[in-house]
Amino acid sequence: MKKTVVLCLLVIFCFGLLFSEGSAETTVFQEKSHYAVVTDGAMEKKVLSGADLARAKYYPYLQVDVLRINNTFETEALILSAISSGYDSIFSIGGSEEIMKNLSLLYPDYDFVSYSDTLSSSLPSNYTEFYLDLYPTSYLCGVATSFLSFTGKIGVIVDSSYPSSYLEGFLKGLGKEGINTSVDIYYIEKDTPSFTIGAIADSLYSEGSDIVFTLIGERAEYVIEKAEDRGGYIIVGDYHHQNKGPVLFSVNIDLEKITSTLIERIKDGAERGRSYSLSLRDGVVDLSWFIDEKEMYSLSREMMDIASQVKSRLRLLRSDIIDGKEY
Repeated sequence: MKKTVVLCLLVIFCFGLLFSEGSAETTVFQEKSHYAVVTDGAMEKKVLSGADLARAKYYPYLQVDVLRINNTFETEALILSAISSGYDSIFSIGGSEEIMKNLSLLYPDYDFVSYSDTLSSSLPSNYTEFYLDLYPTSYLCGVATSFLSFTGKIGVIVDSSYPSSYLEGFLKGLGKEGINTSVDIYYIEKDTPSFTIGAIADSLYSEGSDIVFTLIGERAEYVIEKAEDRGGYIIVGDYHHQNKGPVLFSVNIDLEKITSTLIERIKDGAERGRSYSLSLRDGVVDLSWFIDEKEMYSLSREMMDIASQVKSRLRLLRSDIIDGKEY
């Protein structure tokens, strides 16, 4: 009888250990929450996927409704509708940050969260901002460019509304290895016509730049067209492009991971009225490596050696950045 009791106690103790170990790995929040995410229609699928990722990992009691914006005119009406519906928090992912910020001042009892590519100087107390910091990836792009340029002449096209730190990161990376380069920088506006962007790129390539680095989002496509015409190359600093032709590599912004990270940070009690950065260290943005194994065989021997060297160097620098050891 004593042996049976002891055995039962041991079994109960072991189950207790297993349960405690499992709960230490993953905290499941049982508090019910109902969020609204206002986003552009083109982003809807990835935003939904990111919400599902957060729910599956941590929050089975979380409900997220994605409200799609079809045009800018209906954005405010859509957010007002979300306010009247009584959501616990209203998120903005994809272009409605200014409207959200203005409405947060009119509705101080509601909780607003936004994802942005710029940093605000001040925020209302009921507004939490997460902004994308591209300095680390721009820095890596600069290092790679210094290795890959044969002419030493580099072109840069950057959106003037971006934080200056993005370009600073690229230029710092460009000079890290001590390789002599000269840089021509062009700033464009949000409404700069496509033909103007193409003309700038054409001028850069014709004047000797063999690589153009861009921080202009999807409008890099106009530069890619000119690179193909002129036999030049491009490194895309803020937009994921299929790595083929003149695109050496691009920066991949993971919208699914961004969405899940925002939800996790808010659920974990991120302080309101503050800005938080998201970057390479958070896993929301990374380099899309520019040469795969198949493409290696189509390169010259010299370019293959350089490509291998650059990939190895970038991997080391990337690890150092994530560990907080670099710059």
